Amino acid sequence: TGGSITYNGKDIRSYATESYRSLFGTVFQDFQLYGASLAENILMDKSADDMETRSQQNAQLEKALDLADFTEKYKKLPHGLDTEMTREFNDEGTMLSGGETQKVAISRMFAKGTTQRMSIAILDEPSSALDPQAESILNKNMLDAAGNASVIFISHRLSTTRDADRIYLFENGTIAEQGTHDELMKKNGSYAAMFEKQ
Repeated sequence: TGGSITYNGKDIRSYATESYRSLFGTVFQDFQLYGASLAENILMDKSADDMETRSQQNAQLEKALDLADFTEKYKKLPHGLDTEMTREFNDEGTMLSGGETQKVAISRMFAKGTTQRMSIAILDEPSSALDPQAESILNKNMLDAAGNASVIFISHRLSTTRDADRIYLFENGTIAEQGTHDELMKKNGSYAAMFEKQ
């Protein structure tokens, strides 16, 4: 109800809404696939119409899918990027597993990073449906692809925290502990106890 939020020292209310939102790449915990093509599910918009733009767009989408570790499944889809997802509107639509669906949701962030300049990536439990090997590949790809962007991981799986520059442990709505992985392990507090249990 008071105060302000700033980005690079500038009140976010002074930014145009669309340009401010374009700074962010996000993967939310409650991701969803829609009854549309794979390309539309990644772009969250219609695919390009003219052939040259479409070809360039497809290359960006395929790169995003590769970074999300979805290439193997993608190559098996009957119509590639035009494959209809879900059976909501098409009885022959493709149904994906939980982990595969999550990879498509993650590819949205990678696609945004290849088409626009993303400054902040927010990832809320981005690997909750993935096995440990897939999670490790994904984390490496995300950090590599982020470049100079700030990456915020929100996670209960502490395997994602080791490489973070700064870790914040929240308890009861407040920051209970903060530091690097090594610093928090030396403190031998809540973070260290949770890490040892996992």
